[in-house]
Amino acid sequence: MKFLAELVGPPRKDPLGDVRFIASARRFVSEDDLLEIIGKAFITLHERVAERAGKPRWADKNPGNVLYVDKWERLLGGGWLLIHVVRNPLDTLASMKESGFGRLPPGLRGRLDFYRSHLEAGFAFGESHPDRYRLLLYEELVSSPRGTVEGLMSWVGETFEPAQLRFNDLPHETGIEDPKVAATSEVHADSLGRWREVLSEAEITEIGSEAAELWATVDPEGRWRSLQCPSSVR
Repeated sequence: MKFLAELVGPPRKDPLGDVRFIASARRFVSEDDLLEIIGKAFITLHERVAERAGKPRWADKNPGNVLYVDKWERLLGGGWLLIHVVRNPLDTLASMKESGFGRLPPGLRGRLDFYRSHLEAGFAFGESHPDRYRLLLYEELVSSPRGTVEGLMSWVGETFEPAQLRFNDLPHETGIEDPKVAATSEVHADSLGRWREVLSEAEITEIGSEAAELWATVDPEGRWRSLQCPSSVR
């Protein structure tokens, strides 16, 4: 759920905004009041659901969370962890181009800024709270899923379970995830380097110019193919 984006994020065009509860509440009370009242209710509901399921903790999977770490900090204090999953910019921008998600910024420039904002926000939290921040590379996850997830679970303080890699054993609820996931039975690395088939020469050049330095922060040793001159990859 895009809870914090809905609660305190930039207003979105919504023809039914006048009859939605949170949209209406935002017109009458401050952000502080929204976080104190509705934000705390959101946390309490998650805690109740976790308790009912016999679970000691809960998680919220939402890429936009990284833009609201200050709000999560206010709601949860220091009692939470940020797992920051990142992917090289060429494959990320190619995926955005293919996905057709209507809420992504239009145009390559807008999507580059979108990508940069999410990486930099996560890095900033990691610098301030290194003990509560885990950088997880998509490339490592799909190339070595078991070892990567085992390491993640150890860091979180949980035990790895093989069922974590059999993510489609149970039916999914309807959501806004990539529709290709519904037809995928296991973690695979088939999409590594997918940008070669999706992006144009001009897009590759612009992404390389804008994001090479940023990606070097993630992969300083160049272990994964990320940004190369167009002439060397075609």
